[in-house]
Amino acid sequence: MPISTLPHTDGIEVARMLGPRLRHWLVSLILAAILLIAGYEAYFGLQPPGMIIRHDLVRAGVEVARLPWSTPIERVQQAISRHFPRYRTSIDASHFPDYVTVTLLDLGRADCSAAHLAANRIEGQVVIAMERPLETSCQDRTSITWRIMP
Repeated sequence: MPISTLPHTDGIEVARMLGPRLRHWLVSLILAAILLIAGYEAYFGLQPPGMIIRHDLVRAGVEVARLPWSTPIERVQQAISRHFPRYRTSIDASHFPDYVTVTLLDLGRADCSAAHLAANRIEGQVVIAMERPLETSCQDRTSITWRIMP
C-alpha cells in the first residue's frame, strides 16, 4: 500500500520506522568512507620514501603523456609540480613534448638512497630514467634528476 493512501497517522508511523534504518545506513556509509580514506593515507604514510618518490614520478609521467603537444611550458611545469607535494622540485619542460626533467632538491641521505633503489628506471608507456650525477653517493641535501619520456 503506497504511503499516500495510508491515513495520516499511519504515514507518521512509517516515517518513524524508516528514520532509524536510514540513519543507521547513513552512519555506516560515512564510517566506511572514513575507514577507507584513513587506510589509504596509512598505506602511503607507511611506505618507504623511495616508493613514495616512485609513485609520484609515475603519476607525473602519466600527466606528461596526457598533455597535448601544444601545451605551454608554464602549464606543463604546473601540472608536473602538483605531483611532488612533499619535495622541493625544479622542472624543466623546455624540451616538451620529447621529454621533461624533474629534479628533487635537497633530499636527505635516506631519501636519496631509497630513490636510487626504488626509482632508478621506470618503464611502461612512459619511460622515467634517473640521470646519474658524476658522484653517486648520497649526502645530505642531494639533488636527483629524472627524465620523463612519453
